[in-house]
Amino acid sequence: MVAVHQRFRLLLAVVMAVVMMAALGSPPLAAHPDSFSSLVKAQQAKIVHIKTKNDDDGAPKPRKFFGPYRPPEFYHGMGSGFIISDDGLIVTNHHVVEGVKVIEVVLSDETTHRAQIVGMDERTDLALIKIDAENLPYVSFGDSATLEVGDWVVAIGNPLGLDHSVTAGIISAKGRNIFDAENVAYGEFIQTDAAINPGNSGGPLFNLDGEVIGVNTAVSSRGQGIGFALPSNLVVSIVQQIREHGRVIRGWLGVVIQEATVEWSISVGLPRSTRGILINDIVPNAPASRSSLRKGDVIISFDHQPLKKVPHLQKLVAFTPPGSTMPLEVMRRIEGESGWERITVEVRIGFEPSEKLLAQGTHGMVDKLDISLAEVPDDVRQRRGIAKGQGLMVERVGPNSLGGRMGLKQGDIILEVARQAVGDKDDLERVLRKATSNRIPILVQRDDRTLYLTLPAPQLK
Repeated sequence: MVAVHQRFRLLLAVVMAVVMMAALGSPPLAAHPDSFSSLVKAQQAKIVHIKTKNDDDGAPKPRKFFGPYRPPEFYHGMGSGFIISDDGLIVTNHHVVEGVKVIEVVLSDETTHRAQIVGMDERTDLALIKIDAENLPYVSFGDSATLEVGDWVVAIGNPLGLDHSVTAGIISAKGRNIFDAENVAYGEFIQTDAAINPGNSGGPLFNLDGEVIGVNTAVSSRGQGIGFALPSNLVVSIVQQIREHGRVIRGWLGVVIQEATVEWSISVGLPRSTRGILINDIVPNAPASRSSLRKGDVIISFDHQPLKKVPHLQKLVAFTPPGSTMPLEVMRRIEGESGWERITVEVRIGFEPSEKLLAQGTHGMVDKLDISLAEVPDDVRQRRGIAKGQGLMVERVGPNSLGGRMGLKQGDIILEVARQAVGDKDDLERVLRKATSNRIPILVQRDDRTLYLTLPAPQLK
């Protein structure tokens, strides 16, 4: 009997030793949080319920660019948002407040405030609104670049009109691109299985430190448990531009592109390791057309950053300040030979045209002047006393162009058109289209003097 007990104790010791060795040799798994209650209690007062109304049925226009991915549909004109400053600035989705007449914000204490739109960006589906209030609690943003797949996240919002509902889950994937009909990628979304339902749109996605690391924006129309949030680093950048300019200013290259796949590279004689973006076409009068870029070039780097995917180039260009000159490393076919050469092309990034002008092939009123325009450099503004966001500098005047015939010269700064101030190409296009006079006065600053030039309106038709 004693021998049996000894053998049992020996076996038990061996088993315990094996278990301990296995535990020591394996990395510890992250524990499931016991509760999210402390995070929720600390943050819920910073989340708002947004109610909207208009002359129709209260429902805003549906978003179109998501394709199989869509924003959660409105529940009788409702959405979510979160406070980012103590004086009442609130972030939400563009589709929550687009096209509505009245925006009401309900705080956690159940008080209701009328909100005004500060600025919106349809491309990223973000909007900044403001209520008249003081000493409000507000969120902190986290660094979305540090997120890892599998990290815990918490969503707080108003699904189906149910105030301050909380859902939890993990980050399922990062860098999910959603494309529009023109193959433009939007957002590089965070994918999460934290439930996002109608009314959650515009609400925050928190990490376990209580920091906003995303804005809940879209859900998959083809499955459950698949939601998408805009990463906080993008949100911070967009919000900063809206606060400073009232809108988002993006760079533009003006090329029609696709990924240069391995199969395609081999078929045209490029080295198998070549990865880049093939230029299928160049938009007339675009920044690329004024550089030495050619149709058929393969862009392999932008500002010394290697390129593999189309969305990467789109994002780099969009967030490059217009007027900046950027080096592009390009593979180009050697004329008369079967080989390729690596060259560097410098391109001055322009202002992204409005969607209306893009739909017209960018041949608007301004294009008929045959001039190139750019933001006024800061040193010129300071020297000439021109306010930020005011004026357009003429970079180039086409030979025998309408702009040249009316008297515009390189270096001129256009301040007013038809007695309306202009700050970008969209302003200029809008004023020219609305002008009713046959002779449109244009106020120009040239060197240290100002003068009026006259544009014959019939020649724009």
